[in-house]
Amino acid sequence: MDVAGYRARWDRRLLWEAASLLSPDLRDAALAELPAPPARPPARPAAEVAERLRAAPSVRDGDAVLDASGPLDWAGLAAEHRRAPFGRTQRRALVARPDCPDAFLTELLTPWDSGVANRRGGPMPRWALRTAAERIGEMRPSFLRAGLSEETVEEMILGASHLDLLVRAVDGYDHNHHPRARAFWEGAGVLLWSRLGADRAAWLAASALLPRHPWTFAHLVRAARRRPAVPAERADLRVLAQAPDGVLAEVVAGLPDRTLDAMAEPARNLRARGVLTGMIVDRLAASGTPPREPFARWAFGSSCEPATRVWAHGLHPSLDSSNRNAAVYDVRLRRLLAARFPARRPTDLVAALRSCPDAIRAEALLTAACGTEGSPDWRALVRAQRRRSLPDHVLGALVARAGFPARLARALPTRGSIGLHQMVAAQSPEAARAAVTALHRLHNTDGVLARIRATGILPDEEILATGRPARDVLVFAYTLSRRTTPAEDGFLGGLVRLVEEAAREAPPGFWTALLDLLPDFGGTLPEMLAAARERR
Repeated sequence: MDVAGYRARWDRRLLWEAASLLSPDLRDAALAELPAPPARPPARPAAEVAERLRAAPSVRDGDAVLDASGPLDWAGLAAEHRRAPFGRTQRRALVARPDCPDAFLTELLTPWDSGVANRRGGPMPRWALRTAAERIGEMRPSFLRAGLSEETVEEMILGASHLDLLVRAVDGYDHNHHPRARAFWEGAGVLLWSRLGADRAAWLAASALLPRHPWTFAHLVRAARRRPAVPAERADLRVLAQAPDGVLAEVVAGLPDRTLDAMAEPARNLRARGVLTGMIVDRLAASGTPPREPFARWAFGSSCEPATRVWAHGLHPSLDSSNRNAAVYDVRLRRLLAARFPARRPTDLVAALRSCPDAIRAEALLTAACGTEGSPDWRALVRAQRRRSLPDHVLGALVARAGFPARLARALPTRGSIGLHQMVAAQSPEAARAAVTALHRLHNTDGVLARIRATGILPDEEILATGRPARDVLVFAYTLSRRTTPAEDGFLGGLVRLVEEAAREAPPGFWTALLDLLPDFGGTLPEMLAAARERR
């Protein structure tokens, strides 16, 4: 399918989704006008689904049966299983369904069968995670990663019969599992802290043993307490970083840079290196350890805290450059860095700002002129912008100041690190309005709108009334409708009211007109609805 055909199909889907949210009479009228949506498989009786599933020769065939059976009657399938228990092939197909209810999932996994459980990719009951940890040698690493969370990590660590296998699973990779990797090491640190206290020798032993320990956590603690002194260079920083501040700072202070780099290699060689390295340098900074060149190098490209980036600033050119770029849109980072470069109160703020090399110095000047939260003379800055555009990094430094005017908001670039993406657009009402009224010029429209809504800087009614083009507003509504309903979400509820009001007053052909207008219409959603209503 060519690009035009794909876009046309996508436009039809946007209107189908919008129509599906309306009251039944308007929904039926819309679907009667619009090209028919792809047919969904009809719901089949549970007895028929069970019969077809039992006849499936393989798990993949069972998956195909369930996919073709429409919305599943889980209560009916559970009754069929109680009448005549499904075989292993059928249970493996059923547990893989993300919508399989917990109660039925428990029935399918009783008695326990690791081969059946391994097909589960979604949430699991806590009892199943405990059983999986006990029989960890039979479990797929992806199953273990799916079960890890801040709520379950300590239970899984304490229940694992072989810690090294749990570490191997954590070291693997699934899309977006990085927070779970950090949760694992921090959870292990909490457990070690409660058992080892500030025992330096025991922490060094545990840091060396844990990643490859073939027995239980309790065995690890006993081994760490009685093990002879372990050289500090054998410690894994993912574990040592969890030690009490005094222990961590003392150990690191006595090690050369080359040794520290080697200790960090296990974390820096993984797909989750950004999160894990960020965890390590965050702890080093928080422990009072003096900053060093390797720490600045690790901080560059990691997901560490702004305070950590400031702690290591000035020790590595890549981090310093990254900090200067990020300071344009990260208010906290910019203000922390500006505190390291205090400026005198300028006699001519506009001239001084024009001469600033970056947003950090601009923030320092603004702080000297009007305090951390104060506002500059906006009229003077608007006049200066009319005469000659202010540098982009200066505009970025001004966005979060109270009263940031619309004239300067419209001058903000829409792409790149200092564009109107999530962080900048949500820093002031006028920046948000400039973004909402030019959605087609933004790189990540859904992200911008989600951030604006999360901060509450603009009401949903204003976004719906002024967002342009209308198609981007409908795309965002489609994204929301995948996880919530108009009754639960104010944006979707407002959209439904707008569309229903227009549809009730519109003549026949309203939805066909919308479909014709949607691809190229540059105005707002209310304007597009009015234009479709007026078409003949």
